[in-house]
Amino acid sequence: MRITNSKPTKQAERCQTLVAVKNEIKMNVISEKEYSFSNALFWNVMLHHHIRAFDEERDANFDEVWDEELVPTLLDEKKYKEYWCWLSQIDLGTSANQGEIENPRTLTLPIGSDITLAIEYHPCCTYYFFNDTLIGEVSGNFHLKYLTYSELMRITKEKYGDVLFHLLLPLSAIREQEKDIALNEIIQRLQQIPLFKEHSAYIGKCILNGLLISNSDIQEIPKIGTICTSNYSYRNALVYDDERQEIKELNILLSRL
Repeated sequence: MRITNSKPTKQAERCQTLVAVKNEIKMNVISEKEYSFSNALFWNVMLHHHIRAFDEERDANFDEVWDEELVPTLLDEKKYKEYWCWLSQIDLGTSANQGEIENPRTLTLPIGSDITLAIEYHPCCTYYFFNDTLIGEVSGNFHLKYLTYSELMRITKEKYGDVLFHLLLPLSAIREQEKDIALNEIIQRLQQIPLFKEHSAYIGKCILNGLLISNSDIQEIPKIGTICTSNYSYRNALVYDDERQEIKELNILLSRL
């Protein structure tokens, strides 16, 4: 995907459409039991589809190792595929707009008093919103790395903090100087989810490999605040000129946590 000085026109139109749909149609909100730590099927979806992770020692993508060597002893493949079809409504007819549907299953949780997280599960993509601002997506390309590690940890102090940590970890950017303390935190928290407990150390290392950025990728710029200059981060105000106001407003809300 070519980076320009604003979000691609198609992406901007898509974001506007999704927000309009959310405002006009009663949201198809999934129940709290779906993202309970005991629901291995949901958390397998989040690990497999929604996070970039690498096994550097074996020079392999984590999801390949997970699928071929680890998860077969933990989950029934048929049940997992059926669950993913249910969550993403993959059997529904989609628009020409890259596999999106009008009323996707959506997970919503408050983050403090000013921010609401919404995760929309479409057949071919997943979108992450803070309020009505698109902060990340998983589709043909990964547009993640929005939150700083310190922001993620402040979020864990809020109501639903334990669940929010795992939901937002894929959108976090961890600097080299934070990697040791972050790895320990990730491994400990992976043990909260029974599916990951046995292999938490290995999973944690692979996840960290996918979240690491250089120290200089997190910057503070006048009149906007924190930005992330990593590739395809929607918090990169140096690239996405049209999103500067949204980035500034979310910076203010995140600073209040």
